[in-house]
Amino acid sequence: MFGWREEFEYLECARCGCLQIATIPADLAKYYPSDAYYSYKPPKKKRYPNWLLRLRHERTRYFLGEFSIAGAALGLMSKRSEHFDWFRRRVSLASRIVDIGCGAGGLLLRLQRDGFRSLLGADPFIQADIDYGNGLRILKRGVEELEGQYDFVMLHHSFEHMPDSAGMLQLLARKVAPGGTLLLRIPVSDCYARRKYGLHWIAWDAPRHLYLHTRKSMALLAANVGMEISDTVYDSSAQQFSGSELYIRGVPYAEHGKYRPGPGNRADAFSPQEWDGFQKQAAELNRKREGDYACFYLRAR
Repeated sequence: MFGWREEFEYLECARCGCLQIATIPADLAKYYPSDAYYSYKPPKKKRYPNWLLRLRHERTRYFLGEFSIAGAALGLMSKRSEHFDWFRRRVSLASRIVDIGCGAGGLLLRLQRDGFRSLLGADPFIQADIDYGNGLRILKRGVEELEGQYDFVMLHHSFEHMPDSAGMLQLLARKVAPGGTLLLRIPVSDCYARRKYGLHWIAWDAPRHLYLHTRKSMALLAANVGMEISDTVYDSSAQQFSGSELYIRGVPYAEHGKYRPGPGNRADAFSPQEWDGFQKQAAELNRKREGDYACFYLRAR
């Protein structure tokens, strides 16, 4: 990410293909600097009039499968946020939702504006608890310190940062209410991009990614805690190509934004045609279940 050129050794499981860092650095916090690591930057605060929020709530109900004429009209006229794809009609506005490893809570703020009423965030690396008002809090604590159960427990690219996948999944399973869902969005190592780019594959992200799971390793983990994978959806992006190509050039992730097509970027940035090709490749890989990011939905057996 920062171009420090440190080296880290990973092990590959012969049974399931999972990649695991051989030695976890003693000071992991060094690799999450608050002034540079994106998820801990305070999100922009936006204020909307109550009438507009009520319309957004109607649109949310439509996206969640509750039909209304007003909601349908608004839904057809506006861009659908990707979090509605993650929920996949598994929740309602009253569902108890917790986002673990949420950083400063930008996603939860968007969900609050969309009308979700029972939201909580938890991240042990934030500086202190955050209270955004109207019931939305982000707690400085780990999963083991969370109380209660939730209808939808979600981890968006935080599970791969946790030192004990098996132990953590056991804890997470206990936080899922009966009939609830656990969503793990993670990079997966049994993918085309890893085979193509090898050590330049961007999702290694050493040493922050302590585990890089496969479909098989996730199925084994789930079975060991009494859960099963009810669905797997691939959501990889153009970054698996653009980021890996830039790593081949020796460009650290912190500078990748300068290479996106557009005015003001570097002369050797990707062309619009190259970027369009990356996006089309990613969509095709997702369709073939070969992308390097996947959403795993787990439920109790």
